[in-house]
Amino acid sequence: MDIRIYIPPEEAHPRFQTAGRVTGATSAIVVERLYTPGYWEAQVPTEARHAGEIAEARLVRLDDGAWGIVDTLRYAQDSGGDILTASGRLLSGLVLDRLTIPPVFNAVSGAQGYDTVNGSTETCMKHFVAANLCNASQPTRLVWGLEVAPDLGRGTAADKYMSRHDIVADVLADLGEAAGLGYDIVPDLPRHKLVFDVIAGEDHTAGQSQRVRVIFDIDRKTALSQTYDHDLQDEKNVFYTTMEGAELADEALTVTYIRDGETEARGLHRRETHLSVSGETPAAGQEYAELKRKALMEAERYRAAESMTVEIAESPYIYREHFRLGDLVTVRNCRWGVTMDARVTEMKTEYSSSGIRHTVTLGTAPLTVFGRLRRQIKGG
Repeated sequence: MDIRIYIPPEEAHPRFQTAGRVTGATSAIVVERLYTPGYWEAQVPTEARHAGEIAEARLVRLDDGAWGIVDTLRYAQDSGGDILTASGRLLSGLVLDRLTIPPVFNAVSGAQGYDTVNGSTETCMKHFVAANLCNASQPTRLVWGLEVAPDLGRGTAADKYMSRHDIVADVLADLGEAAGLGYDIVPDLPRHKLVFDVIAGEDHTAGQSQRVRVIFDIDRKTALSQTYDHDLQDEKNVFYTTMEGAELADEALTVTYIRDGETEARGLHRRETHLSVSGETPAAGQEYAELKRKALMEAERYRAAESMTVEIAESPYIYREHFRLGDLVTVRNCRWGVTMDARVTEMKTEYSSSGIRHTVTLGTAPLTVFGRLRRQIKGG
């Protein structure tokens, strides 16, 4: 694995500086994710050339692909020698370090409202990044050199989001998952900039003919192994929804919703939950419309999880050449009777002495314990 090391631009030195290149990594892993920041880790002999240049807060380019931040360094010595294990977030993880701060502060009451944005999903996502990582009116919050790519209006055309003191990464996940948009931050080395942009993905499924078709299938020898998950554990289909803000419980506005296009589930198929949604007080006459909009946005997070994890062959499909993170592809397993047109939501690349292994996740994987906890906290 090739690791190129850079000192990022900052106010005192507003240019990228090349710190070195390490080619002696013994093993490494890179996990790229569409809706949330990924991570990386590499083991390097301490005597490898330029190994000492791998330092906290520096940037690394991993095998001419993903970009990472050095967050952690661990040194270990045994009979096999001295090994440096460096790890951290991918560069998109910068959005984990900022909260959404409302733009208006009432000096008398000390109260802050919500930061509200209307527009396409892309417009909303880029607003929160620009406001909280690129805001020149609060220079201590700036990520030096970070800029937001031009807005192309992708995603849901009439989206809306209200946020206050949320982690920017969580806001981007809420907005992006509902619209099928991911995001990344990539250095523009000649301009000495970091650029945030959304990832919309392309259609490479078997049913289209405009682009190369990508079909992962063991029988076609384009997949080495497959794991299919269909998980109803966290699915909900009936939503009792309350708008926060009422002083008394009996004054709270509560309405029952189901997703558009679904019929109300009965008996063993009925899975209820309560949603408590918050935001600025809607305009008079818009209370029910706003409650429904927010309820249906949250409802998307409670669909049954369906995903396929595939260890892919090195050919004929090459990652970043024939397909990328965010693209729609087809995956099949005739023995299971499963065919999915699904989005590439994660790519794991493992480097070792035996070679390079690529494992792709398609669709929505079941929630982890931490995912369930976050959902519970978010729902109050």
